[in-house]
Amino acid sequence: MKKILSLILVLMLLLTACSAAFADPMYSLGDRTISRGMTGQDVLEAQERLTYYSYYSGTLDGNYGAGTYRAVSSFQSRNGLVVTGIIDSKTAAMLLSDTAVHELTPTSETYVLSAGDSGEAVKELQRQLRQTYYYSGTIDGVYGGAVITAVKAFQASAGLTADGKAGAKTKDALYNRTANIFNGGIPIRTLGSGYRGYDVYVLQQKLIDLNYLSIVPSGFMATATVTALSNFQKDNGLKVTGTLNDVTRRALWPTTIQLQEEIENALTGTEDDPYAEPTLRYGAHGNMVANAQMRLKAAGYLLGSADGIYGKATMAAVKKLQKDYGLTVDGVLGPSTWTILKLFNTSNAEPDLVDTTKKAATVTTKKLQRGSTGSVVTKLQQALISLGYLSYGEDDGIFGAKTYVAVRNFQKAMGLSVDGIAGTNTLVKINEELGVQYITP
Repeated sequence: MKKILSLILVLMLLLTACSAAFADPMYSLGDRTISRGMTGQDVLEAQERLTYYSYYSGTLDGNYGAGTYRAVSSFQSRNGLVVTGIIDSKTAAMLLSDTAVHELTPTSETYVLSAGDSGEAVKELQRQLRQTYYYSGTIDGVYGGAVITAVKAFQASAGLTADGKAGAKTKDALYNRTANIFNGGIPIRTLGSGYRGYDVYVLQQKLIDLNYLSIVPSGFMATATVTALSNFQKDNGLKVTGTLNDVTRRALWPTTIQLQEEIENALTGTEDDPYAEPTLRYGAHGNMVANAQMRLKAAGYLLGSADGIYGKATMAAVKKLQKDYGLTVDGVLGPSTWTILKLFNTSNAEPDLVDTTKKAATVTTKKLQRGSTGSVVTKLQQALISLGYLSYGEDDGIFGAKTYVAVRNFQKAMGLSVDGIAGTNTLVKINEELGVQYITP
């Protein structure tokens, strides 16, 4: 009899617990406002809808706990609702609809992850950034300052606009086809102490191959890497800065010389070959122009020197080539014209040294000073970063107080007139220090 009574008591306790879990079993989603700590059938329905929309991956228990609260908050954020974490009538209606926005995957091309976002998509972004050495923080699913910095670093290394937002192009580069091309290629951004990323890993591996570095590549540029790079610069007669700038990059990878103009146009190829030759037109200048000119000379379309300047003679030669081969005669060196041009062996033409003192055909002299803005200011700032007069991340395209001080310090160090204005003499001197016509004065 005692055993029977004990069994009955246990059953009563279980029934009590079940009724507590669903204290309001008759409520359906939308019948009432529900918040943390509440239970019921409507909470269970909410969890099911949140699971359907991929915001919730916890237990379907009808208990409005922390996991449900975070899922509701994220759902409200993505669907343009006031983020309260409370399921009111508007949130309930959106949950029950078939038009709500799903929690998007990391590779989605329709949603941009940015500051303030949270959730599994951000966690996946953090994991990928950590795998490629750009991020060393916690995988917490919060798009905070450290993630923004990491995304900017990756974007810079991939030749993308460094805005700190993980949009379609950034995610495609980080997760998909182009990641291996970007990460496996030669670094294109200036690298200095404290930088991290796969391009730092590539630099370290190169220095190891050249017997300047003996650490395990970490993707983080600390003292050992800076010292190794400084020693390489010293041994090769370069300015010892401990930073990877254009001049040092060329010395480390001498068969892949690229001017900034080429780097900016590096992704004009096809999907299968995003590093195809860039489209060149009247006014362009640089080594790629010289390469095209040498091929035009080899084919008999161009006379004179391959000076690296896409002027009238070069445009006329391209048009003649296009006409002869049935192409659109526009004087622009695009993919189709390059296909024909690469058939000609440049050994038939004597290579000419690019004269970096000449101006491009469409560039005019312009002084840069406080208040100036635009891409040319960005290039000035990047040059000053490479030379150690500005800090990483200060290339915002705005000629403000920091850029003004940096220009003055550069002018003082170079024995120029110290006025804080980047005029012709200052820009020419910057080019000389970098060893390349980085900015056309």
